[in-house]
Amino acid sequence: MFLLIALSAGGLIAGLLLLRRVPVLTGSAQTAPSRFHVSIIIPARNEEANLPQLLESLRSSASDRLQVLVVDDGSTDDTAATATRYGASVITSAPLPEGWTGKTWACHQGAAAANGEALLFLDADVRFVHDGYLRTVEYFAALPQNAALSLLPFHRTQCWYEELSLFFNIIVAMGAGGFGKLDAPHLFGQSLLIRREMYRKASGHESVKPDILENLRFASHILAAGGTTHTLVGRGTLEMRMFPNGLRQLHESWQKAFAAGAGMTSPLVLALSIYWLGAAMLVPLSLAVLRGPLWPAAAALYLLNVAEVAWYGRQLGTFRTTTALLYLIPLVFYFATFAQSTWKKMRGKPVAWRGRQV
Repeated sequence: MFLLIALSAGGLIAGLLLLRRVPVLTGSAQTAPSRFHVSIIIPARNEEANLPQLLESLRSSASDRLQVLVVDDGSTDDTAATATRYGASVITSAPLPEGWTGKTWACHQGAAAANGEALLFLDADVRFVHDGYLRTVEYFAALPQNAALSLLPFHRTQCWYEELSLFFNIIVAMGAGGFGKLDAPHLFGQSLLIRREMYRKASGHESVKPDILENLRFASHILAAGGTTHTLVGRGTLEMRMFPNGLRQLHESWQKAFAAGAGMTSPLVLALSIYWLGAAMLVPLSLAVLRGPLWPAAAALYLLNVAEVAWYGRQLGTFRTTTALLYLIPLVFYFATFAQSTWKKMRGKPVAWRGRQV
């Protein structure tokens, strides 16, 4: 029984090794970066509902030297008309070639049409806060010429089911952010800011054309081409609401990313992440099975786990304290989604996402 307590306590340490800091952009924009010409590329497939928030946030905070390109990836809604109404230039995607994902193909076409000195790739479901765009570009302009910058958007939840994303968000930050002591930044899927020349040297999206988590994979190509990767959390700068359309959308989205993400995470980080998750599962089990003098230790460990999970949740999104207190529920959902994704991959079955098999 003492071993059960020791294993559970070790999980807290593993969590701190994986995610010991959550860096964000601070302060306000000093000057509009008029000398810095940026092309924003937004791959969009049926994003009529999301685009207004992103494009309005750009229109209200961006400088004149800005090109906004929306690549309409076979949408069946009013994505193109919405983008045009908000002042973006629309590129109608060519048919998807063999070996590409829809997103990488859309990004590739957007990059080919861009005229900016730097390229900013954004998912359609993110939006900048206040002067977030200007502060992001100012921060990037001060980085070395070979730098790539990626922000993990702050996750704003509204409906109860969105709270189930808690552990997914934490694991993404642990695995790709380089926020611990064990690994370098690997970039996040929702945003990437990179100078055109560095993008070209790293062979662009063509180098990651079959990958679902393209930025995670692209980081290795940037490093191989002599570049550097930098990551921040978007709290106060870049936000997202990922799953307004219900639990099924949430489940399908996380399921498609699982196996690919595990395959691109360093073995040490992956092993410690599994240990951290397993230890978090052991703590409620300890409360249920332990009796006598060890029970207070298990109760204390549970409260410490709640505090750790709650802190992560507040740094990465608007996850409620209640969700942390009942963290076993989103944790079981995480394991169930992971198991289903792994089982499908083992059987060679594709996962559906936005009307495509991936």
